[in-house]
Amino acid sequence: MDSSQDEIGTCAILSSQLDDELGGGPVQVRVVQGKEPAHLMSLFGGQPMVVYKGGTSRDGGQSAPAETRLFQVRSNSAGHTRAMELDASASNLNSNDAFVLVTPDGTSLWVGVGASDTEKQGAQQLCGILGVSPSSVLSEGGETDQFWAALGGKAEYRTSTRLKDKMDAHPPRLFACSNKTGNFIIEEVPGEMTQDDLATDDVMILDTWEQVFVWIGNEAQEEEKTEAMASAVRYIETDPANRDPRTPIVKIKQGFEPPTFSGWFLGWDQDYWTSDPLERAMAELAL
Repeated sequence: MDSSQDEIGTCAILSSQLDDELGGGPVQVRVVQGKEPAHLMSLFGGQPMVVYKGGTSRDGGQSAPAETRLFQVRSNSAGHTRAMELDASASNLNSNDAFVLVTPDGTSLWVGVGASDTEKQGAQQLCGILGVSPSSVLSEGGETDQFWAALGGKAEYRTSTRLKDKMDAHPPRLFACSNKTGNFIIEEVPGEMTQDDLATDDVMILDTWEQVFVWIGNEAQEEEKTEAMASAVRYIETDPANRDPRTPIVKIKQGFEPPTFSGWFLGWDQDYWTSDPLERAMAELAL
């Protein structure tokens, strides 16, 4: 199976698989990127699922790949890996993950201090999918001048003590806080955390164990902001894991996310909030 399918291709693969299982019946399942069920991920046979920049499954919908390409490789708790193509910029690196940098002069595999063995293996597998061989394997802190030059120069990227020392016993958790129903409700967001999960008309709580972030969308109501901060305090106090009640709560606003927050999301886009939500939704429907 080709692990390089994008969202539409992935839907087609799953549909075909279910057709076979159900005796050829017309079945189609729509899967949103980042919320792939375990069954779908298992169809890739241990290879990473790859999301490319600027491509669709429509004939003629693919844009030509750039000369310099950067891919982020991240694994989930089930051991499945995803690879996402990002803008080739040093600011997109993340201590949490492994990266593959493809240039006309060669391919580098960059390994963040917090990258897992599964992510390192996924990066190697990605090189096979791309048809390239890594000419160098660079550990975080051991980069060459050529590596930084290919990324437009050295720059600050997403790193923190927590990202460098992942604690599998306490994976990050994301919660949505809303009073749209008339009652203040907190619900955990399932699946892998993506930037799309951050609803601009709500308040979100991100628990990274050492810190709890309260993210405030630009369109969130005042009551949601107040209740979310109080709920974050209660969340820490009532956590059955007996966490430190002094765990810091960090309040941040949409568009001003620090690397210690954005680093937990796969493929974070710094320009995401500047684009029109309606245009993004229409573009997704057009795929």
